[in-house]
Amino acid sequence: MKVFIILFLTFVNTMVWSQSGVPTADFSLSESNICSGECIEILNTSTSNSQTWIWDFGTGANPSSYQGQNPGLVCFSNPGTYTITLTASNAFGSNSTSQTVTVTANPSVNGTISDTLGGVYVEIPDTTIYMYQNAYLWGSGIPSGGTMAWYPSGVESNQIQVANGDSLTVNPFYTTYYVVAYNLNGCFSYDTVLVNVRFNDSIRVAVPNSFSPNNDGKNDFLRILTNVDEDNNFSNGFKEGGAIAELDFKVYNSYGILVFRTSDPDEGWDGTFKGKNENPATFVYVVDYKLISGISQSIKGNVTLYR
Repeated sequence: MKVFIILFLTFVNTMVWSQSGVPTADFSLSESNICSGECIEILNTSTSNSQTWIWDFGTGANPSSYQGQNPGLVCFSNPGTYTITLTASNAFGSNSTSQTVTVTANPSVNGTISDTLGGVYVEIPDTTIYMYQNAYLWGSGIPSGGTMAWYPSGVESNQIQVANGDSLTVNPFYTTYYVVAYNLNGCFSYDTVLVNVRFNDSIRVAVPNSFSPNNDGKNDFLRILTNVDEDNNFSNGFKEGGAIAELDFKVYNSYGILVFRTSDPDEGWDGTFKGKNENPATFVYVVDYKLISGISQSIKGNVTLYR
């Protein structure tokens, strides 16, 4: 019985001593190397006998100090090395520990539309071009050892590979090009250059008055023609097809029977109906269309099929 009492008192004394000693301050960081403007999360891992906690994150941190167990997110706007200090205390005393966070500056990047006048390099602000004109885009600010990439409309999967990384000549259908610069630590900045693309002052949409579907490679199809499609080959559909956003193209024979219909400006009539060649004759076409600019119009006329 005496042995039991001695052992019990020893256990109690040990337990009380472990809960009553000076605490050990400790914490963990979600990251210790970040970029300007980023935040980290801090987790307090001090011993359980701590009663109060005082945090110091350094001048320039947001927040710069905190009193409590877990401060949550701490953000850093300016580059530099910050010392984070935690002091844990109880009735028996205090204990402090520190860790550092390195904040790297984001690179400075500038994207411009540029040109050369008389051999002198000049910078041009956001500008407007007509379809099929070129714009020369120039980016500056690549940090030492860093890289630069261009993204049309900011879509990362559409990155444009450029040999020298800092410039490219574009013939855009998209209107916005992004330039992104990275440094060695993965910090980045971006700038945008806006290229407004206008159509010709007067968009003309027409249908030929004749065609000859005889497979000689000339006028084999009846197609919508437009002055926006500079080569008239309609290889890019809506992009080249006369700036046409919506289309209803119909062809009727002399009996009023619909022999061809399409909504695709890239598609033309090959002079057949139900798989058979139509005989030479005059047909009536009706075209209802809407341009990307929002203008809607209709044209109607006759076309002669020759063989």
